[in-house]
Amino acid sequence: MALFFFHLQTDSYSTDRSGIELASAAEARAQAIITCGQMLKDDPNNFWGSRPWSVTVAKEAGLILWQLSMDGFASPAGEAIA
Repeated sequence: MALFFFHLQTDSYSTDRSGIELASAAEARAQAIITCGQMLKDDPNNFWGSRPWSVTVAKEAGLILWQLSMDGFASPAGEAIA
């Protein structure tokens, strides 16, 4: 088991200080995708019009392994819907 940290960026930055113990780096990478989905599910209305959101996965020593970024753009036709 290894300890992985999932730092979140939405309109504010949230540093993960406790981490999650996972069996492998592949499991941590999958968890990052699950975390992105959960962030969008929990707050879909605040996603549009905000800065890009991201999940950064780091190891215990602070080494960044991956970063997933989520950003949405509206075309002129989409802006008429909002």
